[in-house]
Amino acid sequence: MAIRRGILYEFTIVPGASGFLVLTNDQWTAARSLDVSGALVYKDPGAGRLRIPDTDAFAGELLQIPKDRLVTPLAQLDADHLLPIEESLCDLLALRELHRSPPKQPASVPGAIDYPQWSQIYYASPPEGEPPQNKRRIVVSVDGYNKATRGAVCVRTTTSPNREGPGFPVLADGTKAVCILPTFFSERLIRFKPRDGRPVPSQLFAADMALVAEGLVDALDLHHLI
Repeated sequence: MAIRRGILYEFTIVPGASGFLVLTNDQWTAARSLDVSGALVYKDPGAGRLRIPDTDAFAGELLQIPKDRLVTPLAQLDADHLLPIEESLCDLLALRELHRSPPKQPASVPGAIDYPQWSQIYYASPPEGEPPQNKRRIVVSVDGYNKATRGAVCVRTTTSPNREGPGFPVLADGTKAVCILPTFFSERLIRFKPRDGRPVPSQLFAADMALVAEGLVDALDLHHLI
């Protein structure tokens, strides 16, 4: 069976997870891409998890994983089963607010800011590549989620000329947002504290975040909900 959006695969590499639900669009999953994004699936509820209708399974955080980890398909979710997950993604990523004209910034959260913030750019995860490079990550999940889960959904940026199309919007600084592969990072992997070094620029404003939102709508095939 070809890797396609909406297929639930067996996936037990992450502790506590039992499956992985592919959510990137079929054009990307059919391309010569090495990775896809989707939701980890659990047997137990937890912070930020959503029950999949008519099942005892719960969709959790978005994750980018290699395609070759997806070997055993368990089920194909139909539109009714996918809908609450898709609606949750629209809320989590503020896609409807950012689709407005002019785009509307999602509400802030009262209290201390001790979590990665929406629209901020941080270095996250160990350095990658050869020579090793720190990857810039744009936080695309809303602050209520970030505070509750102690982490954030991020997309990285790239300057590669080989990345083109609606899933790679060009930002004001000339870089591109890799919206096709959103993934969750726990706060311990994000350099968000004041003493940490920050990229320049260190934040995107509404116009650029609206472009990122459009890229996410295409990447996650959510046009029918916007």
